[in-house]
Amino acid sequence: MHVSDVKLDQLLARPLKLAFFDIDGTLLGLDGNYSNRLAEAIAGVQALGVKTAVASGRPKFAANFLIDELNLTAAGCFCTGAHLEDPADGLPLVQYSLSPSLVERLLSAASTLGVYTELCFRDDFFVEQWPHIGQLHSEHLRAVPTQVESLSSLTHSAPVLKLLFAVTDKSQHELLYQLERDFPDAVFAYAKMAAKPDWLFVSVISDKGCKRKGFQQLLDYHGVEAEQTIAFGDAQSDKIFLELAGVGVAMGNATGDVKAVANLETLPVWEDGVAVVLERYASIHG
Repeated sequence: MHVSDVKLDQLLARPLKLAFFDIDGTLLGLDGNYSNRLAEAIAGVQALGVKTAVASGRPKFAANFLIDELNLTAAGCFCTGAHLEDPADGLPLVQYSLSPSLVERLLSAASTLGVYTELCFRDDFFVEQWPHIGQLHSEHLRAVPTQVESLSSLTHSAPVLKLLFAVTDKSQHELLYQLERDFPDAVFAYAKMAAKPDWLFVSVISDKGCKRKGFQQLLDYHGVEAEQTIAFGDAQSDKIFLELAGVGVAMGNATGDVKAVANLETLPVWEDGVAVVLERYASIHG
């Protein structure tokens, strides 16, 4: 861990009330699974009264297995801030959708660029083509998309919470950056898959879906202060929660800009970096 034991103990000395967990590259490792050690460490802090919640770019339907298996049942953040929900009652606290006209323009531009595309509603997602990148992404999500002839035909059928675009080679990353430059009226949040470092994913949500505002809304809902929270993440889309939490923990596999906003850097996901921090917290407060 890239922090001294003394500093770590100082950061974890205050009692925490709420923990936010990113999923991919944070809870789930290279094989798309979590370890028994992680599950036990999360259960350990839950036993101390710490609420545990998801804070991820994933839609909620693709986080449900972790919510159930790891008991991450506190209200959290999904779709990179476009959707806040309390899993206990299944009702959205906040839900910001992309306008149909913006969705259609984004789909057209992405088609021209030839990038992989997913369209996400609250409870399911859709693709036109399902290449290898989509199939592996589906395995990690533990959810299978519905293949349709035209994504554009769905834009008025239900609120579109997120579009996801992805490329498989570093030379193609610029295509996603160009898309972002062409659409300043949307929020672009980038992430990677730990097992495929050259692949790049970007979640696109409404500009009303501000993660900074969402963080405060969740604090108000839970009745806690920022200094009573801890957040774990590895991707660009996690930076705001890491910056705002009382203790922001960047994974060892995170990029430099993510590590720069965190209070500490733990070990990579494949070395149980989250469990290391939670175990230390439990040893201090147990």
